[in-house]
Amino acid sequence: MNDDSIKLMSLLEELEDLITSSSKMPFSEKGIIDLDVAQKIIEDIRANLPRDIQQARWLDQERDRIISDAKREYNRMINEAKDQVEYLVNNNNIYKDAQKRADAILKEAENHANYMKYRSYEYIDQLLYDMQTDIAGVSSQYVQPMTEYFNQMFSNINARVNQNRQEMKTLAERVRLGEEPVAEEPAKPEGEE
Repeated sequence: MNDDSIKLMSLLEELEDLITSSSKMPFSEKGIIDLDVAQKIIEDIRANLPRDIQQARWLDQERDRIISDAKREYNRMINEAKDQVEYLVNNNNIYKDAQKRADAILKEAENHANYMKYRSYEYIDQLLYDMQTDIAGVSSQYVQPMTEYFNQMFSNINARVNQNRQEMKTLAERVRLGEEPVAEEPAKPEGEE
């Protein structure tokens, strides 16, 4: 566990302590906490979030900004096309040319807006892919070895418990047969010296 994770766990424990130690309102399970202290802990948690989570929040904001920019550009081009059409319609001599030009501008605006959307989604997809790769790396570097360690630890504990049970069964059988029970020197589980 890195320093950021340890700090984050510490802050979450501090927040949990604040909540569990809060005084209770009469006739209710609701608690009263110091909002300034809670707000400070939450700000510290945000400041200590792993880079991937902070990057995901930024990515979400960046996606919204890109889409908003694309919509603004689309609306500007649509309004420009409408203004151009209105101007050309008012000049009857060139109405047909104006209609063609307005259609072309509108089509260009739609194509540009679609292109902007496509590029923003492509950009966001790349960022998400990079984040996914980082998360997979963290999992293989930290989570999987920790899981293997815990599996081995529980397997060793289970082996010891099983060994103690066998010894107790042997002692019980000796007592049942009327023999003097003698505790055997416990054998060490595999892997121990």
